Amino acid sequence: YNTYLSHKPHRTNYTTLKEPTWPAAHPVTISMMNMFPANRSPRSVWVALLAIALFARAADAQCYLEDANAECSVCWFTVYGSADDTVGVTKMKPCPPEIKVTWDTPLPEEMTEFVDYEAKYKLSVSDQAKYPIIKKQDKKSGSMNHVPHANIHSCIASRGACTPFVANSPGLATHTPAVMGNVAADGTQVFSSDVQLTRDQYTIIAHVRFFTPNEEDPSLPDTKVDAAIGVSREVLQQVAEVSADSYISTAVIGALILCVFGGLVWAFRKGVINLDKVLEAVYSDEVTLPMDIITGLGDVSAFTVSVFTIILYDPNTVQVVPAAILFLVFAWLGSFYNAYHDIRQMWSVYMLKNHRRAFTEMLAQKLVDKTVKQARRLSTEMEKEALETPNGITRRVSIAGNIVEADTDHQELSAHFSAHVKQQAAEEHKFNVMLDLEIAQRDIRRKRGDVVTIITESIPITAIQFYVLLNAEEVAAITAITLLFAAIVLGAKASGLGMYQTARIKRDQCEERFHDVFDVVMPEGSAKFKRDVESGNASNKVVPISTPMNKVQSPLMAAGSSPMASPDGPQRISETRVLSQSPPAQSVPAPGIAASVPLE
Repeated sequence: YNTYLSHKPHRTNYTTLKEPTWPAAHPVTISMMNMFPANRSPRSVWVALLAIALFARAADAQCYLEDANAECSVCWFTVYGSADDTVGVTKMKPCPPEIKVTWDTPLPEEMTEFVDYEAKYKLSVSDQAKYPIIKKQDKKSGSMNHVPHANIHSCIASRGACTPFVANSPGLATHTPAVMGNVAADGTQVFSSDVQLTRDQYTIIAHVRFFTPNEEDPSLPDTKVDAAIGVSREVLQQVAEVSADSYISTAVIGALILCVFGGLVWAFRKGVINLDKVLEAVYSDEVTLPMDIITGLGDVSAFTVSVFTIILYDPNTVQVVPAAILFLVFAWLGSFYNAYHDIRQMWSVYMLKNHRRAFTEMLAQKLVDKTVKQARRLSTEMEKEALETPNGITRRVSIAGNIVEADTDHQELSAHFSAHVKQQAAEEHKFNVMLDLEIAQRDIRRKRGDVVTIITESIPITAIQFYVLLNAEEVAAITAITLLFAAIVLGAKASGLGMYQTARIKRDQCEERFHDVFDVVMPEGSAKFKRDVESGNASNKVVPISTPMNKVQSPLMAAGSSPMASPDGPQRISETRVLSQSPPAQSVPAPGIAASVPLE
């Protein structure tokens, strides 16, 4: 009627309309028009239309559409008017006696959410002379099948009728993957599908599609037949119950753990296994460094997946997206920073075990560069302080017998000290001094890296994942994995920081020992002096010296000894003596020196 009015706005005797003036897709409209001559009032037209609609609904309410558990099948016959017709005209009616879809293995009466149930359903075409089934080619696989499409449709009952044409939409209906098959000689074929549903009341239909020749005009395209049978099922919430198998397996695992633990304790007490060596192996660099890389990169990788699969798309976590992106960038930067230093330390461990000579030279050069830079910086600071002192106080730093001034040639000094250290490192105990200092410095670097990880990665990721855990619509497994990684990394890094002070003191002691063994003098620059100043056991007063010490003859050099050596070993007369709070010792003045050097 509306279609007609859109073409003929003036009043017309509907009975005079000819069928060719209407689209082929509206035969029902034409038959309705013949019922209403022009002299009918609008009210009578609407009453008649309402009656037709109620009649049509009553006629359509057939089989499972009226009774979800009815045993009869419903068929939809789609007839195509030409080869170019892709829509066709579909008519629904109870399937003829020759066509049936039945449940071969029906779904159980009681169903639980998230559980797979196998459903088997059978197509039967008893009279293939009347309804011969035509094979159709599948577009994807290219195979020819009598039944190109068969599957299970599960529609939420409260949403409306469930037909083969309801789309696969969350919250409305779900489909199992379509299967194909060929009927046997007796015109039957059994199909199987696995059904898994969430908690709700469902109308579940078994849908089978096949094609048969057009009954009225075989020259037209084949008629598509969609047959379905339905059943009503309520899917219940899953009830978590601890099974007997769970108790038994837990008891077995617990017993095994107790046996293993008891055996280890016995072996440790009897001396069969050296506990110290086991723990040293577990906490060795060969184990802890790779684990540090794996946990760090694993944590940030899991967080990345969580951000791009959950946080960005969950409406309840959209407010945390900016913070998640920001700390995702920080986390990757921090992880790469730590991974870089861990790889360098792993390379050092490898070189130490497999190429000791090359490692010794590499370590010596590394310590030399660090020591020279530290000496130059300290001497520069001392010179600035001396310029501000009216008495012309200065301090002296020496490396391997060379006074270090602010203008000392860095390359020349480094080359001289490097040759000195590499020569001395040939002795085992001096090499061990260098190695101890390297290990102590490595420990400090790792703890500083731990601080970077905690600030840029562990704390932000843990906080964001807790927020997602509390606010997300559904908690995915990746959220729990990321939170677990972040908690492990945070706990490990935080516990290691508790030993930072101990590690720093050990590093300072190793550094002082290195200075003693390799003839490095850094007054007021040593860690020991700094600790003495902090504890109040040292004075900031120093001996003023007017001229460079390597150009002055002190009383200790009167016998013709060299400034840096004596028969008893190197004499560090270039070291600036720190005066204690007690009265100064008696000293012997030297010509050209503004103040005396205390003699012990």
